[in-house]
Amino acid sequence: MLDRMTAGPLDHSAGPSPGALRRSGGLRWHLRALRHRLLHEPFRRAVAAFLEAWHPASAQLIVVGPSAGWFLPPQFLQRFSRLVLVDLDVSAPFFFHLRHGRRLRRGGTELMWIGADFVVCLPQILAAHPGAAVLFCNVLGQLGVERSDYEQRLAQLPGWLEGREWGSFHDRYSTRTRGGLPIELLPFTSGATLDEGMLRRIGCSGEWMDHGTGGVLPEGTLRHHLPWFLTPGRFHWIEAGTVK
Repeated sequence: MLDRMTAGPLDHSAGPSPGALRRSGGLRWHLRALRHRLLHEPFRRAVAAFLEAWHPASAQLIVVGPSAGWFLPPQFLQRFSRLVLVDLDVSAPFFFHLRHGRRLRRGGTELMWIGADFVVCLPQILAAHPGAAVLFCNVLGQLGVERSDYEQRLAQLPGWLEGREWGSFHDRYSTRTRGGLPIELLPFTSGATLDEGMLRRIGCSGEWMDHGTGGVLPEGTLRHHLPWFLTPGRFHWIEAGTVK
């Protein structure tokens, strides 16, 4: 059984505001990431492998929703001379610098933080950095948590990103596991997005939340499907891909 992601009644005219206590991300997420860091390790390795295989031509990278960079390998970040980091979480720069600041400073990577809603400011950021590649860090599948118009916003992305190299890893489906029991699933790739039929074929029964990201990556993009236990009782399929 599949459900669409639904957010509570939200004001379409005003997006979420920067803050440290948020419905998606913020201090609660940092505490969860620390608490479950060992549980997250297989997913962290899978994301690292995905990013290490991506080699955009630009020396600048716009990173949307980096948080503290919990799943961003330092070797990948050090490839770039400049990182433009866009996040609504006002605590993200502090935790990001704790995790990555020293290495990036030693490597000469310049950091520029923008504390704003990317849905509002991304077109202006793209215009200011015309050659930069873009990476969405597990943020697109969370738009429905904070915006009632998330489907329309996701539909705008192809126009904004036309002519750019970009990548994303994002929530595709999630579910609660019975009694916290693990699901024995491994990463896999396909030429199609994960859908209800594919879930059945790989043995994923029960109720799943559709995060509305099935159309994020263009048709024909190679998709990497990464299993992630967010907590012992919450499992996510993450879809990852890159676009030239």
